[in-house]
Amino acid sequence: MMKMNKWTMALAAAGVVSLSSVAQAQEAAAGAEALAASTTLSGYVSSSYTAAGSSNGASIGKSNADADNFKLDVVSLTLASAQGAGEYATGYTVQFWAGPDDAAGGAADEVELMQANIDLRLPFGNGIDLKVGQFGTIVGNEVFDYNQNAFFQRSLGFSVEPTHHTGILAGYQLSDDVAIQLGAVNDTTSATTNDSADDGSSAYLASVSYTLPDSMGFAGGTGIKYATVRDAGASDRDTDYIQIDLPSIVENLTLQGTADYVTQGTGDDEIYGVHAGYALNDKTTVNLRYEWGSTEVTSTHAGLESIALGVTYDVWENVISRVEWQSTSSDTQAADDDTLSLNLVYSF
Repeated sequence: MMKMNKWTMALAAAGVVSLSSVAQAQEAAAGAEALAASTTLSGYVSSSYTAAGSSNGASIGKSNADADNFKLDVVSLTLASAQGAGEYATGYTVQFWAGPDDAAGGAADEVELMQANIDLRLPFGNGIDLKVGQFGTIVGNEVFDYNQNAFFQRSLGFSVEPTHHTGILAGYQLSDDVAIQLGAVNDTTSATTNDSADDGSSAYLASVSYTLPDSMGFAGGTGIKYATVRDAGASDRDTDYIQIDLPSIVENLTLQGTADYVTQGTGDDEIYGVHAGYALNDKTTVNLRYEWGSTEVTSTHAGLESIALGVTYDVWENVISRVEWQSTSSDTQAADDDTLSLNLVYSF
C-alpha cells in the first residue's frame, strides 16, 4: 500500500497536489532506488616499472615501450548491472580507461570508453544471450584488462589480434560441453577495434567451444575452442584462433596451446604459443609462456621467438603483485628485446 505522511495528505486535501502525482513520484523514486541498488562500481589501478636490457624499444611486441621508467599504466572504472535469471533478463556494462595505456594510444590525460554494451536474453531453447554495443573480441587467451591475465606484458598473439568490436554478439549453450557464439559487427582494416573507420560493410564473428567427455579416457576434460573474425571487405583482415586447454596431469598445473592466423591481402601472421601455470601454494603462482612464428600483416618479422617467465605473489589483499622476465627475438632484428617488469594491480 502507498504510504504518505500527514503533510502530503494535508496538501492533497487542500487541492495543492493530487494523489496520483504523488503516487507516480513515489513509484519513480522506487524505480531509481532499485536501479541504483542493482548497479555496481568496480575497477582497478595498474602501475609498473620495466627495466630494459636492450635498445629495441617497442620494435617487437610491446616489451620495451616504457623502458627504465616508473609508470601508471591505467585506471579502469566499470559500471555494470549483472544480467538476471529471467527469460527476458537484462543487464549492461560501461567501462572507462584513463592513463597512458588507453587502447587508442591517445594522450595520457584522455579518458577512453573501453566497452559499453547491453545484455539481453531471449527465451529460446536454453536461452540466447545477446550483447549489443561495443565489447571485447572473442579471439585470444588474453584480454585488454591487466587484472585478468597471467602476465603483465602482452603476448605476441595479443599483438596481432583485434581487441574490440561494435555490433551484436549472440551466445548459446547447446549443452554442458558445447557453446557457440555468432555476431555481426562493423568492418575495418584496424587490428585494434572495429568501432571506427568503417568501410560500409560488415565483419562476422563465430566461435565454438567443446569439452571432451570423461569417456574419452586420458583426453577427457580437454577444452577445444575455435574462433574467427571474418571481414567482408577483400582488403580487410581475417583472424582465426585455436585454443586447446589440456586436463591437469599434475595437481595445480595448467597447460594451454594457442594458434593465431591473421591474413590480409597476400600477407599473413602466424603465432603459436604454449602457456603453463603452476600454483606453488594459495599465494604464489609461477607462469611460463613460449611463443614463436612470423608476421607480415601487423608488422614484418621472420623467425619470431619469445619466452616469458613470471611469478605472482599475493602480498596484500586485493592486490596482484607480479615480477616477470621476457625475451623476444626476431631474425629481422639485430638485438633481442629483453625486459624485467614489476607490476602491481589493485582491484576494487
